[in-house]
Amino acid sequence: MLTLDAIRAAALSDQPWTRLDELVRAELAVGQTTRQIYKALMGLANEFDDTPGLSEDGSDAFGDTLDALTGYCRADQCYQDPPNTTLPSEEEVATLPRWARIAFAARCVRRVLTILDETWDSGKPTPINHVDWAVGVAEDAAATATILPRTTVEEADRGLAKCRAAKQPYASHVALAASHAVEAAANPNAVHTRFGVLSGTVLAADDVDIWPQIRRDFDHLSRLAEWQKWDDDTPVPPEVFGPLWPEGPPKGWPPQTDAPQRAELVIEAFARERATEQMVEDDIVNLFNALNRYHIARSGVRLTLEQFRSLLPASVLAEV
Repeated sequence: MLTLDAIRAAALSDQPWTRLDELVRAELAVGQTTRQIYKALMGLANEFDDTPGLSEDGSDAFGDTLDALTGYCRADQCYQDPPNTTLPSEEEVATLPRWARIAFAARCVRRVLTILDETWDSGKPTPINHVDWAVGVAEDAAATATILPRTTVEEADRGLAKCRAAKQPYASHVALAASHAVEAAANPNAVHTRFGVLSGTVLAADDVDIWPQIRRDFDHLSRLAEWQKWDDDTPVPPEVFGPLWPEGPPKGWPPQTDAPQRAELVIEAFARERATEQMVEDDIVNLFNALNRYHIARSGVRLTLEQFRSLLPASVLAEV
């Protein structure tokens, strides 16, 4: 457990960055997350600032440690949470704001829709349109913060009935998960219903381990909710999650038709004529900051600048 005395001793040492790093890594080693460590340090920040004899290096080291915990630094210098690939518990799901819980439920079902098409008997018409519609209904409810009427739930149940009753592999699990998602959108305070979505999702995936992806969805949503101060009235559209499989689908998963999303973005900028170096630098910084703000708003995490190359000024032909 981090204490004020330990933090002060580290900051007052002749190697404040190293000593603070050791404290943080000791906390990570026992299972503390970067968010928990950040909160603990921030809770002691005011008292830390009053440390007698605190040097500029000690103060800077403390600030740099906070930046590294939040990701506001180079990618290779950020602290990373201990890996967690467990399914979110019912208690964890309950900590999300109301419409974030519904959006998470719909996202879980969205992950296994491909399974239905892949495993369905090719000689019979697939009911995937009914399931896709039901998931879309739940997504729309979360995106608009609108509680579904019982008539919509009944309509979804009728469309999912054939899928639930079919003797097709995984079909009943997918349909049951979709049904739970719609029911949750009609009764947003029923946590057990949303947790039932997780069970159906995992059963539908069968022997393919998608727990890490589900956990990542949950942790991402939880961070966004805290950072943007969501409450039970905040709408949550499906776009907040990003692509289903940013690194590609798991091994053994049905093929995806969507184009994979690039993890890197290359930007080329051309300076206007007679622009000074300071003008060019200011334009690039403003562009990066604008992209960074947009990326944070959509994903909750910052962009990182991996490489910057400045080209030599080009020769310009002139009339003679």
